[in-house]
Amino acid sequence: MPLTSYADTLRTAIALGAALPAATETVPLADAAGRVVAEDVAVPISLPPFDGSAMDGYAVRAADTAGASADAPVVLRLVEESRAGHPSAAVVGPGEATRISTGARMPAGADAVIRVEDTDERTDADGGAGVAVRVAVDPGHDVRPAGEDVTAGDRAVAAGELLHPGRLALLAGLGVTTVAVRRAPSVTVIATGDEVRVGGGPLADGEVHDVHGTALPALLRAAGAGAVDVVRVGDDRQATIDAFAAAAGDVIVSCGGVSVGRHDHVRPALDALGATEAVFGVDLQPGKPTWIGEANVAGRRRVIFGLPGNPASAYVTACLFVASALRAMLGRPDAPTTVGRLAEDTRPDGRRTRALRARLHVTDDGTLGVRPLGPQHSHRLRPLADGEVLALLPAGDGPLPAGTTVRLVPIPGTSAPW
Repeated sequence: MPLTSYADTLRTAIALGAALPAATETVPLADAAGRVVAEDVAVPISLPPFDGSAMDGYAVRAADTAGASADAPVVLRLVEESRAGHPSAAVVGPGEATRISTGARMPAGADAVIRVEDTDERTDADGGAGVAVRVAVDPGHDVRPAGEDVTAGDRAVAAGELLHPGRLALLAGLGVTTVAVRRAPSVTVIATGDEVRVGGGPLADGEVHDVHGTALPALLRAAGAGAVDVVRVGDDRQATIDAFAAAAGDVIVSCGGVSVGRHDHVRPALDALGATEAVFGVDLQPGKPTWIGEANVAGRRRVIFGLPGNPASAYVTACLFVASALRAMLGRPDAPTTVGRLAEDTRPDGRRTRALRARLHVTDDGTLGVRPLGPQHSHRLRPLADGEVLALLPAGDGPLPAGTTVRLVPIPGTSAPW
């Protein structure tokens, strides 16, 4: 059968996700960490909201400090004090200064701040308080001007941005208490196969422990999914049809049963649902028998991924395609990729793009080195356990020599350093 290129398959997955944007909900700002902003948030007030002091010291008129030096200080008369949260009502006139603390509002008449370290307080002959200023300053010295950070009416955060702690700090400083975010898409994972044993315990002859029910929910939640429901069905056509028809997730992901064997029932089940096929068969190793499309299930449009059954094949295709669709549903750009240099000679697949599970290291010249993790057979779990990235090798004959630059895709939830 003709295969769809990896690049075209990725574009299809992103387009399907973008056409089904996640719903919006409003949450308290304190609960919004890691969520995706659903709509632009405007700046309601300027920050700082007033001219304030950047230092503990004295608010002065800069002109009054002209000529001041350590040998010839200028003595100013002290009037009142401006503290953080307790601004002074005084107006600083010629020859006057006001004590001021960091973050306090500048009093009227003052246009500069002298640091405590550059002054000495003293009492004049009449018992009045004064301060000797040992430096000359210009207007604005150690003053935080109003609106220096952000200005009312500007955009604080944009739709599609991730609410990391720095953005939460800005919104909190603006007095924002709630924010509209994308609701994390729900996913139904349909894991097929008579041979799969759930719940651990001794294996009967021919059985294998369930991998998909643990690995795929973890991978998809790391990529932005919300609730992930796992449904398990044996190799039975009607049970497979019923599982798809009852799936509640915004996205439906099946594992196994998607090829063309006698006991592969996913595609007949999708046909029975009237699903629209966008991709079947990808120019990718592992992951060739991948199905991508959509269907109306229980009166609602769902994006559907039929992934291969081997653990590495399902894991790789979920990382490359399902995770990308989830990000598109959330209004997020796809995960950034980068490049690294192969640490050893590596053989590509002769006909398809090859996705290798790999680890990274920093080379002597500061670039990323890429070390593929042993044999890459699609049933092996150790490369999944140790892998940080997928290294994409273009199809070709003969090994790629050490030092060849390859494209790297981060695996959600791992320690990929970008």
